[in-house]
Amino acid sequence: MPGLIFGVIDNGIMLAGAFFGLSIEKAIPLRLSRGTGAIIGAGIGNAVSDFCGGIGEGDPALAFGTFTGCVLALILIPVLSRLKQSAGKNPEK
Repeated sequence: MPGLIFGVIDNGIMLAGAFFGLSIEKAIPLRLSRGTGAIIGAGIGNAVSDFCGGIGEGDPALAFGTFTGCVLALILIPVLSRLKQSAGKNPEK
């Protein structure tokens, strides 16, 4: 079955990142975490797993480009967290 091993490795790394993120969440002060530790961990895990997928395909440019794009997207986490927090303080009537 094509892609079976890749899928196991890809999701395995991402899930490990999510679990690692839960540990990060417990280690940082509550005022800084905003419940995003697992999201950050999953994002990092996804970036690493995509990098490994690109290397597995034999395309280092794809690996580094995808990894960089994934890491850049992590910048959205604090922005989205603040938007969510703001929406919770000002619920629509």
